[in-house]
Amino acid sequence: MICIGPLQVDLAGRELFRDGQPLRLGSRAFDMLAVLIAANGALVSKNDILKQVWPDTFVEENNLQVHMSALRKVLGESRGLIQTVSGRGYRLVLRHPLAAHSRTGVRDDELEAASETRQERAVPTNLPANLSALVGREQAMNDVALALASTRHVTLIGSGGIGKTRLAVEVARSLLQHYPDGVYLVSLASTSDANSVLAMFAASVGVKAATGPLTLARVSKELSERRVLFVLDNCEHVLGPAAELAETLLNANPSASILATSREPLRVVDEQLYWVASLEVPAQDEESQDVLQRSAVKLFLARARSIDARFSSDERSIHLTGTVCRRLDGIPLAIELAAARAAILGIETLADHLDDRFNMLTGGNRTALPRHQTLKATLDWSHALLDDTERATLRGLGIFVNGFTLDAAIAVVGGGALRELDVIAAVSGLVEKSLVVTQVERGKARYRLLETTRAYALQKLDDNGERRVATLNHARYFAGLLECETSDHADPASSCSDSWHRRMRELLDDLRAALGWALSPKGDEALGEVLAVKVTSLFYELSLVDECCAWARRALGTVAAAHQGSRSSRHLRMRMQLLATLGGALVYVSGPNRETLGIWAEVLATAIALGDQAFEARALWGMWNAGQSSGAARNALAFAQRFASLASESGDAMSAILGYRLLGTASHYVGDQQQARGALEQFLQHVDSLQHRLLLGQSVDQRVVGRATLARVLWLQGFVDQALVLAEECVAAACSQGQAIVTCYVLVEAEIPLALLSGERDRAARAIVVLQDVSRCAGLSVSQACCRCFAEYLRSLDETGPERVHAFRAALNDLESLEYGAPRALLAAQYSLALGRAGQRRAGLATVARALAQCDEAGDHWYTVELRRIHGELLLMEYAGEPPFGDVATDAEACLIAALEESLAQGARSLQLRTATSLGRLWHEQGRNMEAMQVLNAACARLTEGFDWDDFKAARQVLRIATEAGKQASTPDTVSQGG
Repeated sequence: MICIGPLQVDLAGRELFRDGQPLRLGSRAFDMLAVLIAANGALVSKNDILKQVWPDTFVEENNLQVHMSALRKVLGESRGLIQTVSGRGYRLVLRHPLAAHSRTGVRDDELEAASETRQERAVPTNLPANLSALVGREQAMNDVALALASTRHVTLIGSGGIGKTRLAVEVARSLLQHYPDGVYLVSLASTSDANSVLAMFAASVGVKAATGPLTLARVSKELSERRVLFVLDNCEHVLGPAAELAETLLNANPSASILATSREPLRVVDEQLYWVASLEVPAQDEESQDVLQRSAVKLFLARARSIDARFSSDERSIHLTGTVCRRLDGIPLAIELAAARAAILGIETLADHLDDRFNMLTGGNRTALPRHQTLKATLDWSHALLDDTERATLRGLGIFVNGFTLDAAIAVVGGGALRELDVIAAVSGLVEKSLVVTQVERGKARYRLLETTRAYALQKLDDNGERRVATLNHARYFAGLLECETSDHADPASSCSDSWHRRMRELLDDLRAALGWALSPKGDEALGEVLAVKVTSLFYELSLVDECCAWARRALGTVAAAHQGSRSSRHLRMRMQLLATLGGALVYVSGPNRETLGIWAEVLATAIALGDQAFEARALWGMWNAGQSSGAARNALAFAQRFASLASESGDAMSAILGYRLLGTASHYVGDQQQARGALEQFLQHVDSLQHRLLLGQSVDQRVVGRATLARVLWLQGFVDQALVLAEECVAAACSQGQAIVTCYVLVEAEIPLALLSGERDRAARAIVVLQDVSRCAGLSVSQACCRCFAEYLRSLDETGPERVHAFRAALNDLESLEYGAPRALLAAQYSLALGRAGQRRAGLATVARALAQCDEAGDHWYTVELRRIHGELLLMEYAGEPPFGDVATDAEACLIAALEESLAQGARSLQLRTATSLGRLWHEQGRNMEAMQVLNAACARLTEGFDWDDFKAARQVLRIATEAGKQASTPDTVSQGG
């Protein structure tokens, strides 16, 4: 409940009471009261009230006045609590939050009574008239007011244009009744020394020079014993005199308080600093309704509409407004200048020319201080207050695109005339002067320049002809840093790895800038080659495969141009390294196409020519991976065997361990599940000692990807529950490491296929959503295409209409265009079955026949058992409830028997059970119940104890029917043990 004069307001219940009795108030008038209460004593413009109370309706201003009269009427004798500021808006006078911190022990009602009494008496003040609403500073006003309740001296610190003066004035205005002897604004902007500071102070507070010589002692004596608040504004250029004045006033008068504004601290006893933050800006991907709630955007729109009430508010304009506010770092002065320009030129023109902000953002209020009339003038004022070392340091720091450490600053700015200690002192000074922002996390400090300050520093860097030296130092520093970071990187599964990934992502903007410059015509050729290899590899490590490919191609072009016609070993090695990185990333973007295979073939040939066995192994791994991804399982197995042979010949123990994973995965796809399981378990037994950074990068957790493939093998062998648990563990581990490539691999390789095959539809749906989000954010085109196919697979389990089949086909076409064939058999099997259920049996038969031919050609046999079973099921659809006899039934039986024999040869017990169920159903319908019982018993007996899922239940149902038809007494023991 909120008390306003004689009224009690319940905002949540939208009720109004006087002395406990309810009052009637119209809904619009109540909305207006709520708006005024939310402003917490600040002025609310008429436009703001109209927009908030009538958000979707245009109303005349007299409508507002009618409801305001109704609101004042219920206030009765306290109607003066709603103050009208002529031509601007309204303010509701509330009890100030300082009352809650009063140390007098007076009750709230007594404080309110005292407050009303004080309002009748004018408080001496020279505060300027409030000409516009203060946007986005409600919390700051409250914080500063509370700070003044606990200390007598608060200094507002912040960069130029951040709004220190305006905040100080509004805080002082809100405290008028708490300082009955006066609230005085002392503007020091035009002062230059101690005498002018004192003269300005005396003139501002009304001390007459005629009564005697003007001295600090005399001024402080005349003002002693008064409860007064002094606002010392713009102290940064007269810090010494301002500090002396503040200290003298506080020592002479225990009832006085100081609220100062400065770009750096005054450094006096008991000074409490309040850093004025930028206004809130929207994130890059925020929705329009959220963008409009950010205080920076509110200020921009308010100022723009004060010039042009028709200022654009469509979706694109709102998005551009948010972008402008974000690029201006939420600095109020810059935003006001930008809004004025946008109201005249349009938001699109402003956004397009924001890189030239110093020429664009001019034309501030004519009555403002000169340094606040243009953005450049504001920074010129700050720059003039720096010493030579601070100026040189600021210029050099402009080369950093993002945050930087003190070590980075020393490396880039130091050297020549600036020593290490000079740079440290200069950075500290720039922080104190609000030109450098500092952030401390986990005890480590990082620094950054606001974008506007950085643009100014770069301009000064160009004016002094220092850009190339600073850029060269910047590129050298990051090349060295990357060398240290990559060599020291730990186990990808460890917490250290999380920290490493975070640090590397913080460096990305600067690494892009350094590499871009080094590869440019004005860059440094040798440094460009070194950075290209390291940075492109880092992009791969961080799953930024699109960028990896783009930068690798650019670097290859630059290297080729620089070494045109050269066949030196240095050039060949550089090209080989870049091609290997490109080939590793390209398979996730464009798929395992001809270009990818050609890249790996060149890497292999170059490695052999250079006698580089490490890169020979890397090329064989790349060709295995491309073959595996394309569905060419027979080729993948051949490359896996070559990889293992090379490891054995070279005595490379690490490659030998990795070779087990390659062999295990390839064996699984060619259909040898026993060999696959043995190789994968051997790999996992030794994977902890694997340190193969050159070959695969250092962020891929080989244990996770190896276990994901093992889960597939276990599922096929009948260990369904164990396989599902293992797949889930792999997903959790991959997600916790934040490595998009690994996460998508685990989802595509294990989690989603096994969930679909096991009938876990909700689980599959959840995993598909994760795959969609991760692959989209990382730009993994192949995983996105797989995601669409799996989603259509899931939908086709329940929907059988022609639209669904068409959508499934379109998704498959997208995947085939990328030549990604690893899940081809699984998806083709379900698609052909969906065609049959949609009444397109012939198309389904053609699809499954084509898929079988492709599998036979590529040696991709892991799922051919299911393809043959579905082939038989599609043939049996011809009978549509009739007894299955004749040539077609014979062909279907042949397909099912072939599938059963292949499942036995592969050791694929889960697929054997499915096939046995289909075959048992066929034989039962033909009256061959004893044969049906035998085939089902044999399949069930092979399953592990505790195996229980939809296919097994279906098998038991068919067996039960066949048993009853065969007049058997009970279900065989083998079935009960299997269930």
